[in-house]
Amino acid sequence: MSLIERVTRATVCLHLAPHGLDGVLRRAGRPVADSAFHVPILNPDASWEVALASLRGWLEQHNEKKLPLAVSLASRWCAMLMVPWSGALLDRASAQRFLHSQFAAVYGDGARAWRLAADDAPYGKPRLACGIDAALLQGVQDAAAAHGRRCLSIEPVVGPAWRSIAGSKPAAFALVEGGRLLLATSSGGRIAALHSQSCGPAWGDELDRAWRRWNLRAPQLDAIEHVALLDLSGEPQDALPARFQPVAVASAAHLMREAAWA
Repeated sequence: MSLIERVTRATVCLHLAPHGLDGVLRRAGRPVADSAFHVPILNPDASWEVALASLRGWLEQHNEKKLPLAVSLASRWCAMLMVPWSGALLDRASAQRFLHSQFAAVYGDGARAWRLAADDAPYGKPRLACGIDAALLQGVQDAAAAHGRRCLSIEPVVGPAWRSIAGSKPAAFALVEGGRLLLATSSGGRIAALHSQSCGPAWGDELDRAWRRWNLRAPQLDAIEHVALLDLSGEPQDALPARFQPVAVASAAHLMREAAWA
């Protein structure tokens, strides 16, 4: 690809969540003004099948341009795990076997039906890995292909969330979505550890309790004074502990930048 093509290329960035599809057009690395949209999804069971049907419907209605897509998925549908270093990660086939064994040990045999991927950590370092139901992943790919769209990436929303704030080098961050919260620490410009759990609409108190419970298992968290907070929940809280410092986020789709996961 030429330099001109890289600079002028436009990408539709999408975020698929149980109760909404968010999108924004990004050109030359920046969101295009007034291009953002939100499509609500009636989905009481938070089913990815229902959300995927909404994505198909949106693609069918907006089929005039075949711009490529970059897609992030709600944390609810993405199992995350820090996996220890293994030489098996150096080969694609053995890496999949190793990752499946790691996920099965934590999530059970159901994890063997997931598509797994890990980030590209330095040699010998633990890697952040993600498991997504293979049918969901294939469904997104097929929906794009059916309308002549290329999928540049499909990744858990924690990926673009981290990349959006990594430049400020926070020691830790919290990501809150509808019904889900994730806590993570960083080291050397990468996510180093994480904790994920469900939460209710009044997530402010639960966020602090989750941090303190995690602190019991990881006493080193005591040294972290400030936690960057990205709120995608749509449920603003009246007051938050001073430890958590909100970062302005226009929408989950706006978090998308370069892709780290294929």
